[in-house]
Amino acid sequence: MARSFFALLTGACALVAPPGRFAVPSTRLQSLAEVVVQDPTMGATLLSPFAQQINDELEKRFGAAETARVREAWRLMDVDYVHKEALIEGHEYMKQEARSYLPGLTPMPFWDLTTTAWAQELEANWEVVRDEFRAVAMDDADNLKKKGNNVWVAAADSDSAASYGPDWRTLVLMDRTTWDPTNCNLFPKTAKLLSDAGVPCVEAFFASMTPNSKIAPHTDSCNFVLTSHLGLDIPPDCHITVGDETRYWKDGQVTMFDTSIFHDAVNDSDEYRYILMLRVWHPELTDTERAALQFLFDVLDVPDLVSDDPVAVFAAEAELAGLRTRPEERAKLAPGAAKPKKNKKGGKKKKKGKAAGFGVAL
Repeated sequence: MARSFFALLTGACALVAPPGRFAVPSTRLQSLAEVVVQDPTMGATLLSPFAQQINDELEKRFGAAETARVREAWRLMDVDYVHKEALIEGHEYMKQEARSYLPGLTPMPFWDLTTTAWAQELEANWEVVRDEFRAVAMDDADNLKKKGNNVWVAAADSDSAASYGPDWRTLVLMDRTTWDPTNCNLFPKTAKLLSDAGVPCVEAFFASMTPNSKIAPHTDSCNFVLTSHLGLDIPPDCHITVGDETRYWKDGQVTMFDTSIFHDAVNDSDEYRYILMLRVWHPELTDTERAALQFLFDVLDVPDLVSDDPVAVFAAEAELAGLRTRPEERAKLAPGAAKPKKNKKGGKKKKKGKAAGFGVAL
């Protein structure tokens, strides 16, 4: 059960997170792995006490009816259910496969974003991202390697590595809705734009694809988080196929597609291809369902959120609040942070370019 649980809470893109950054205590990992137990008297599959605790907490916090689909997804994972569905009978790619499966969501290869506000905002300001990326990741690459966190790493999971290939590289900005403080400080304009645009981000990172390379057909095994690409530096002959549709990446264009459907990618050019890759909530999720899924992410990051000790819960909530605070704002709140200076008239000295704090849009 442990592998499907992590598939739910991380998705394929979380593989770029720093090793051990979101580690769960070994005792908790053991309880997750043993979450399904057999009742010898009835022969029925039951939830373990820990899994039942999470189920009950979802009902308590968000409502039974409102979280029915999320809790069903949780139970399906408990029995290692893998959803397999032929969207077009006999078609090689038009089939869905997901270990992390939330019932009732529409499977669609590509989604129309012409009326999606956050996508339009990214396209209108895409050059901000491109220019910052070029300045930091390309023009100052040596400095990025010295200061950055997990710069241009390959997929760590063996299954994903086999599909993506050794030349697939990523630079993470956000993992499971938690901003990477090191890399966000290196790309502050990009992080701020994602926040200001209201992108319903679960994960965000830059991704490179080497010349003359391919990503083998695969699924990312989760149907409630979709993938979005913003083209930053796209050479000719670069395309992605999802299900029965093939599209070419374009500079400044945002696409969104369902990676629980089989897909592949090709760079037939002699140049590198660079994109900003986002993992976003499926648009058919309700606000409450997003919050419930977010709670599952939070429990993995901070397990004491469901502790029986009120003091431990209080500390966990404080830790979680810190993870959701923009790195620059977090530094201001730290003990010993310098207080704003007053000008000669007694007022507070104004700071130029002060950015609003941001978190995840749910």
